[in-house]
Amino acid sequence: MEIIPALLLIAVSLFIYFIPYIVATQNKKQNAGAIGALNFFLGWTLVGWVVALVWAMSKDVVVPQTTPSTVATVPALAASVQKKCPDCAEMVLADAKKCRFCGHDFSAAIPLHVK
Repeated sequence: MEIIPALLLIAVSLFIYFIPYIVATQNKKQNAGAIGALNFFLGWTLVGWVVALVWAMSKDVVVPQTTPSTVATVPALAASVQKKCPDCAEMVLADAKKCRFCGHDFSAAIPLHVK
């Protein structure tokens, strides 16, 4: 009868020991495997366990990924909303009233009406 309390104590201890890994998998962390490895190898030290728990509870950084189709459309879009300065030949925004490179005043020119 002494085996059942001992097994129960071991099971509860293992559950508490692996709480950081359990939290990481529940939160669907990107680095859940690394958190589990840190917890497994250094969790016996209190510092390793706390670091694994804090890492498991932190939010993942979302990095937006650009696709080749997005990259290809950006220059075409940028070219359509820009115009060339007649004095310095630099590209400036189509709504600009003054060139930021040479100071040319666009408001003095006759506006071009696009159909």
